[in-house]
Amino acid sequence: MSDLDRITKELAEVDDAIWRLPDDAFAERYELLKRRDALRDEAAHLPHDWDAQRPTEELVKELKAQQHHLDAIVDEQIDLVSDAGGGGLGGGGGGKDASTFGLNQKIADANNAAAISERIGRIKGILIDRGVDVENEG
Repeated sequence: MSDLDRITKELAEVDDAIWRLPDDAFAERYELLKRRDALRDEAAHLPHDWDAQRPTEELVKELKAQQHHLDAIVDEQIDLVSDAGGGGLGGGGGGKDASTFGLNQKIADANNAAAISERIGRIKGILIDRGVDVENEG
């Protein structure tokens, strides 16, 4: 039994004991509440890696959804080359490139692209550890 399972079981037992106490059992209630607080504190300090416990199929589905979301954000952005008139030599427009880049950054920020990319990386890491070919899954 894991620490988290043990704590969860004991928390349920403590909560049940609290509910069964008569209204005037102040000392017993106080001791049980202290125990419940200690268990909650113990649980809060346990390392939690919920993703590592999730099924591979579920992670693959989330990876695809997150990648689709990120692709949609990229599709919203302004294409610096095609919007600059073909990108020929001496085409100028350096100021436009800088402002367009700024707009693209604002689009990415508004859609939380950095957090989505981080999440994609986290999921890919778990899947790679499981031997999943993430290049064909994302």
